[in-house]
Amino acid sequence: MCGACARRLVPCVPDAFLACAPIDGIDDGAAAFDYRFPLDRLVHRFKFAGDLATGRWLSLQLAEAICERARPDVLVAPPLTDASLRARGFNQAIEIAKVVGARVECRVDLDCIVKVRDTPPQPGLTGRARRRNLRGAFRCERSFDGLHVAVVDDVITTGATMAAVADALRGRGAARVSAWAVARTPGPRG
Repeated sequence: MCGACARRLVPCVPDAFLACAPIDGIDDGAAAFDYRFPLDRLVHRFKFAGDLATGRWLSLQLAEAICERARPDVLVAPPLTDASLRARGFNQAIEIAKVVGARVECRVDLDCIVKVRDTPPQPGLTGRARRRNLRGAFRCERSFDGLHVAVVDDVITTGATMAAVADALRGRGAARVSAWAVARTPGPRG
């Protein structure tokens, strides 16, 4: 797995690092799985059918995938819009962060990042449109001067959410920002 963008590197492919798509503002990334069948069905079941047991299993897989990495000072999760939270009933990234934080014995701050404006849903948008959609959408409510912060989410597609949250964290002094997700889309997305 590439430590910069969290995409799997296929050992038999020459120059596999050329597929790397670093995420702006992120120092390193990790994902437990590629986002493809059958894992995409499990994430969907957790996220949209409220299957918290599946979510816990996915979270434990992420905890296992990052257990050898440098432990951050704190884990954070991107917030949902109020409408998404009402519709879903929970924030999947928060549920993942709680399990991962407990497993790797790391502090979890679940309300330091706030979404300051509603944004259209990300599915169907290109990478460029996703970045534009989320520019300035998050604010960090705490100081993280000199700290290593890991942003935890379910899926990294283009990295736009991670980059936007990282920007808010860096604005409040975070020295290092990691992106941890259950899954990462396997190919470049523009």
